[in-house]
Amino acid sequence: MLKRSARRFLAILAVPLILAGCTPAAEDQNANSEEEVVITLASGFARNHSNNEGLWMFVEKLEENAPWITIDFKGGPEVMAPNLLIEGVAAGVFDIGVMPGDYYVDQIPAMELARFTPYTPMEERENGVVEIYDEIHRDQLDVKYLGRAVAGMPQVILSRDEITGLELHGDSYRTSSATSDIVRAMNGVPVDLPGSEVYTALERNVVSGATWASVGPSSLGLEGVVSYDLAPRFYESVANIVMNERSWDDLDERTRQALVDTIAEVEPDIFAHYLSQTIEETQQWHDAGVQETRLSDEDARELLELAYFDSWDNLDWERILETSPAAAQLRDAYRTPEDELDFDRVPSGAFISDTTELLEEAR
Repeated sequence: MLKRSARRFLAILAVPLILAGCTPAAEDQNANSEEEVVITLASGFARNHSNNEGLWMFVEKLEENAPWITIDFKGGPEVMAPNLLIEGVAAGVFDIGVMPGDYYVDQIPAMELARFTPYTPMEERENGVVEIYDEIHRDQLDVKYLGRAVAGMPQVILSRDEITGLELHGDSYRTSSATSDIVRAMNGVPVDLPGSEVYTALERNVVSGATWASVGPSSLGLEGVVSYDLAPRFYESVANIVMNERSWDDLDERTRQALVDTIAEVEPDIFAHYLSQTIEETQQWHDAGVQETRLSDEDARELLELAYFDSWDNLDWERILETSPAAAQLRDAYRTPEDELDFDRVPSGAFISDTTELLEEAR
């Protein structure tokens, strides 16, 4: 099963703040769609962050497909705090924003569901999940959901000490909102730390490990202060491309179609890119001396059941459905019967169950 999954997804590989709006004015654009359209964009990540690589793939393809569109990148966290970026887009400070749904679960509680996705971005576009996300974003924030800028990398637990079972013995682990419940269920203590402080916290034994997306720890040098990466991995790490609804409505039809078509075209490449980066970065850790520690089959399944069933059931469904009624459709689309879940990979395809074997196949 693993090799089939591996082959399937490896085969895919063959600024200061200013009020901004799409320019020129909508009337002029509609009168002459050959005129330049400038779209301002901000990201929840720094310009050169690995999580922006999918964004630049989209921008480059858009330049090729629609040369009349100019993406004016205004910056990353230095221009607006990542947890406020969704509000900046909703207010029209920026036309487009790129950020994980985890950054705005307070504004849209339904974004808690994104990490549970059983689909690739391409499958979400084919089966109508993209339309559900769009409805949720429009209803709550007057923001249009366009697609994924990051997909294809699971969450991983990195640790100084070997984890031999579902027991962290009260040790502290840096977590995100997506992984706190898992660490807590393993009798660990979740700690909220900015990414910039994680290396020092590990170096000084303030925490025993960290949960992180499978791409990114090397940029912080974490392979120098941890000794193990845990298998299995779990959850999908995704970031979204969203657009101010008024800016979207002001665009001419040709430009709107170019944006949608280009995102749809580049999503498979984005997914393949991050899956490849996951493999390559894992190899970097191992080359630096980090070892993969694998749970027993029984413990591995229990961990994934904690992630995909217990945590799912423990979501604040009353709040989610009250604020986003369309989330009921998302719940139905995402819920996978336990006996049908393939634990060889995260359902979306990002999960690497046995990194050693997959890395061997990738060579």
